[in-house]
Amino acid sequence: MNNTNKSLEVVQAFFNAINMADMKKAASYMADNHQYIGPMFSTTNPKDYFEALSKFEMEFAVETQDLIGYESSVTHVSTLKVLSPVQASIPCCEVFDLKNGKIARQRFFFDTALFPKP
Repeated sequence: MNNTNKSLEVVQAFFNAINMADMKKAASYMADNHQYIGPMFSTTNPKDYFEALSKFEMEFAVETQDLIGYESSVTHVSTLKVLSPVQASIPCCEVFDLKNGKIARQRFFFDTALFPKP
């Protein structure tokens, strides 16, 4: 299997685990020094990443539009659906960089003006 396909498989498995609310499994696809950079928070390890996610008091769903792989990078084009207590659909782009078969860096982009106020 080439590097692009392997990278796509890791990111897809990561999302599958997230969607099943299996954060332990999701973390298994992340490097110990996983770096997340986003408009709402940034972290430098999986534990802090999941802790920051858990602090949001909104219910979300991510609808994948496309996964585009190139070597050890994957771009995830999606719509972030805020389900409650307010509703919104926000176009997003997320870039994953993988090293040694693990997600080492994750950068998340969206227009924060579209994020609903609770």
